[in-house]
Amino acid sequence: MSRKFGYLAVVCLLAGCASQPTLSGHARKLLQLRTALGVGYLRQGQFGLARNELAQALAMDPDNAAANSAMAVVQERLREPAKAARYFRRGLAHHPHDGALQNNYGAFLCSEGKVALALRHFQAALHSPLYPTPQLADLNMGVCLLKTPNKKAAVHYFHRAQALAPTLVQPYYYLARVRYERHELGRAYADIRQALHMRRSARSLLLGVEVGRALGKRRFVHYCATRLWNDFGRSRQARKVERWQREGRLFGH
Repeated sequence: MSRKFGYLAVVCLLAGCASQPTLSGHARKLLQLRTALGVGYLRQGQFGLARNELAQALAMDPDNAAANSAMAVVQERLREPAKAARYFRRGLAHHPHDGALQNNYGAFLCSEGKVALALRHFQAALHSPLYPTPQLADLNMGVCLLKTPNKKAAVHYFHRAQALAPTLVQPYYYLARVRYERHELGRAYADIRQALHMRRSARSLLLGVEVGRALGKRRFVHYCATRLWNDFGRSRQARKVERWQREGRLFGH
């Protein structure tokens, strides 16, 4: 799992982490507001502002699961993994059955290369009866299993994520990647087309180029390459495809 993907996966649930602060009604609303503002700034990439809001929330309730989880992600993005781990652990010490927090910590651990421990936290998330979006833990489990590498088990969890959330794009991308690597090109082509129909990204367009080249589908290669250059022209994926074009290898190896 790339650090960027882990971040995007965990942010989805931050506002939904369970919390039981012993505060007055007004104070609880203020705590929720501070946390929501922090999560909003985090999603916008304004990490300094996010840290300030979340610090104020944690001053009100140091054990709050949502604020601890969000602050952990902020510290991760600020390249302070030791601080991130402390916030995750503090949240889990008081909310061990919080599925979102377990999933978020698992994503962090996987990005840090601690795969075996990460998988245990994903399992804990999946066993949390009140966890509202287990498809994210399934997805993260699959991505992390690719590091072991256990592609068969990873595919199982990607299918579980698809069954729970058919509109989630990432399982289609990862299934396409696994199938491309296995030379199951027809199935890889179907998966990457579905992923691109749902949402384009630099990495999915690059995979589309690779699958299209392997199948000799010149029109599909041209479509993916053009969208990659137009929409993500500064990405490393776009530069890679540009190099293939200069070398005359865009439409074949």
